[in-house]
Amino acid sequence: MPPAPSPSRAPERQHQHARHYSVGFPSLLVVECSSRPQKKGTKHHMKTRPTKMQPWDIKRLPTQYPPLPPLPPDWTLVASGTTAPATPVLEVAVACH
Repeated sequence: MPPAPSPSRAPERQHQHARHYSVGFPSLLVVECSSRPQKKGTKHHMKTRPTKMQPWDIKRLPTQYPPLPPLPPDWTLVASGTTAPATPVLEVAVACH
């Protein structure tokens, strides 16, 4: 049977808000974890946004925009020896073996 604790010694209380965990080398590195971590940046802003309470606001959908027109090509492939268009040209040389 283990010996009973002595009544003269008060039990040691650990701080309620901080927990200490040893990582790697026990005596050199101590990681202190928060018991109430705070949200940062975008996560906080998304959580604290106003909620939609009005029926017209609840039924409102995201804006539908028309599709963008196709972009002009940055490079036009032209066989060597032909006339070049006004757009920038990337010439492709045919390798003969």
